[in-house]
Amino acid sequence: YRSPARRRNIFVMGEPRHIIIHGHFYQPPRESPWTGLISPEHGASPFQNWNERILSECYTANAHAHTMQGSVVHVRNNYESLSFDVGPTLAGWLQTHGKTAYRAMTRGDALYAASHGGHGNAIAQSYSHSILPLLPPRDRELQIGWGIDDFVFRFGRKPAGMWLPECAADDDTLASVAAAGVQFVILASDQGNFRGPGAETRGAGPFQWRSGDLSLAVFRFDRELSNTVSFGDGLADGARLAEWIAVTALNLEPGAALMIATDGETFGHHSKHGASELARALKALEERDDVIVTNCDDYLATHAAAGSFEIPAATSWSCPHGVERWRSNCGCRNDASTSQEWRAPFRAAMDFVKYHAEATYDRFAPALVKDPGAFLRGGIRLLIDPNPAVHEETFKRFAVTVEYNREMLLRMIEMVRAGQAALTSCAWFFDDFGGLEGRVALRWAARAVELAAEHSASVENELLERLRGINSNRRENGDAATLYLSLKTREARGRV
Repeated sequence: YRSPARRRNIFVMGEPRHIIIHGHFYQPPRESPWTGLISPEHGASPFQNWNERILSECYTANAHAHTMQGSVVHVRNNYESLSFDVGPTLAGWLQTHGKTAYRAMTRGDALYAASHGGHGNAIAQSYSHSILPLLPPRDRELQIGWGIDDFVFRFGRKPAGMWLPECAADDDTLASVAAAGVQFVILASDQGNFRGPGAETRGAGPFQWRSGDLSLAVFRFDRELSNTVSFGDGLADGARLAEWIAVTALNLEPGAALMIATDGETFGHHSKHGASELARALKALEERDDVIVTNCDDYLATHAAAGSFEIPAATSWSCPHGVERWRSNCGCRNDASTSQEWRAPFRAAMDFVKYHAEATYDRFAPALVKDPGAFLRGGIRLLIDPNPAVHEETFKRFAVTVEYNREMLLRMIEMVRAGQAALTSCAWFFDDFGGLEGRVALRWAARAVELAAEHSASVENELLERLRGINSNRRENGDAATLYLSLKTREARGRV
């Protein structure tokens, strides 16, 4: 990135355009809810599982991306220049199994923040990657609050922005984000009504959303350029990509920002040489005098809103039908021969588990802690941070001194978290619940049901009744109940 001194010299010549490239890094909680280990995943060969494969191809590759200049090899940490979010379910796994990448992410954020007034590259993500507009207010606020706590633990500061899973948003979601103290979100350019001087351009804004006393900045990413990076040949040549970006940005007003956003896994996993070509693009852009590579927080600190934003209905970046992809047979699928009639009843079954876990907590937690709602919101740190001193401080803050009560509350938070994990978005994104992603949801549902049964009669038989009528597109999977029982049996064998 350009030093502040060099940036001041550029401003004398006329304010350049600003470039923001954002990577959304996420993996579902593939670990066993019982052992914390990921079972072998055949498609990830030659690696044991997809997390390990993507770690090698993407997360670590971006930590030390290689570029050539003549005969000289340059190695850079792309996280020092890339705006990014890393999902809590992925960050927790990286902390143990991908330490090089994890340190590069936190260090990249810290280095940029140190030289740019505290405006780091990282932003938060809601905790379980569930679709926020489909959640009731309590769950939505829990997801946002847990995501903020996870971010503070990992990056040591409060997040200025938050990535909404699948960019799924509506007015209620934006209100919850704003109420939590977050300053901005990122949406696609076709996800609402952008108005004002910058609305007719390809600029990122920001645009101001308001509802009563609440307000939120909305940055919009350029669909065309983002799609070129995600699905086209944008990463075939980093120098060419930098030129495309710069030419597009220079058509904006002086001082305006252009934004690209894509899945972070594009940079090395989906695109084989994505990490090195991203490094080439960043290097080429940073060597120019007419553009500045920055992030949303840094840009927002010195630029006023370019207009206003309104969102008429729930919307997302990956479903033209709003948020139907995660609850109905809306037509979004990869294989046209498959049916998505399973989506609605599968959603209802996972909702049933989540609500049961919450009802169990609401019934039994008041006997263990004076303010069970506040404890549920703030107690997630117990599952994030293994430091015994943090556990002691957390329990003391909520006046929980009895060891038995502490143990029960810890298991109850794990129960609620498991119920929330059963709603991770990727379980509905693809063509069948029998894939790896749907199996993740079923395993976490089983764990939530098991933990809830420690306090009251098990609802597993009722859950199985709901799952029996949900048929897979793959004959070998049978129905969802059969798959659920098969997964539980395998898990039990693995723990013997």
